[in-house]
Amino acid sequence: MEEILERILSHPLLTVTLSLFCLLLIFAILKRLLKMALISLVFIALYFGYVHYFQADYPLPEVDMTGIEEIRDGIQNWITEDLNVTNLLEVNGSRIPE
Repeated sequence: MEEILERILSHPLLTVTLSLFCLLLIFAILKRLLKMALISLVFIALYFGYVHYFQADYPLPEVDMTGIEEIRDGIQNWITEDLNVTNLLEVNGSRIPE
């Protein structure tokens, strides 16, 4: 491998040709990524425009919060007030359960 690199680096014309090829390849990849990013941004903008335009015709449904509040109140009994953060880092299970 070193011999191949020495041969390539010893010929200036070959070095310039390979470096131009690499630059062209990098430019093509970046151009394609930029095109994909721009197309994604256009579709996101079209989606948000669609949602904003049809918001009055198709409003979001109202959520009944009474069921969610009952579940939240039931879970409050299971949540501890003292969160010992040092025990969160012990993921190997060597800690003896209390």
